[in-house]
Amino acid sequence: MSINSLANVAAARRPDTFPLGSFPKGIREIARAAVTTPTIIQTSSLGATPPVQPSSAGDTTFNLLFGYIPTEILTLYVAVLAAIHQQNKITSAQWIAFWCFLFATPIVVWLVYGAKVKSLEKPLPLKFRAWPVWEMLAATIAYCAWVLALPNSPFASYEWYSSALAGVIVLVASTVLGLLAPFFHRQLSV
Repeated sequence: MSINSLANVAAARRPDTFPLGSFPKGIREIARAAVTTPTIIQTSSLGATPPVQPSSAGDTTFNLLFGYIPTEILTLYVAVLAAIHQQNKITSAQWIAFWCFLFATPIVVWLVYGAKVKSLEKPLPLKFRAWPVWEMLAATIAYCAWVLALPNSPFASYEWYSSALAGVIVLVASTVLGLLAPFFHRQLSV
């Protein structure tokens, strides 16, 4: 799953993508939107045709949990962390990398969302009310939780840190994001 899935969910919330005037409601619809590229309504004499995306209960759960994890950011972060890692030592460079990628995460989500919107030949979401704020926030929270759980995490320099605690935080963050998503998914204005 990738940040593209966050952009898919955000694009599905727009009133000018299929289904017209509707947006994902409930966990199953949000998970389906995460893996289905939104489409522009194409009408013909036969009417509009919805995209078909089969999903099982397992697919729904995984799409929901991993739909908020900014994989592209994490992949680059892990590569940077590996390059600057010093054996048995947490450095200021690791903290700088953490903060840079934390700042970059919502920006990357917006950029990918903007690219999807442009590919649908819709106006770029420049006004704040048209931004995918929930997806940007969820991606940032997911980034923090996953960085906490990485083996070379800069958080390992703290006395309270343990890999068991980090694992619990990842599970709690994924669950809370999944439970809160239906409440914060509102239709995006165009």
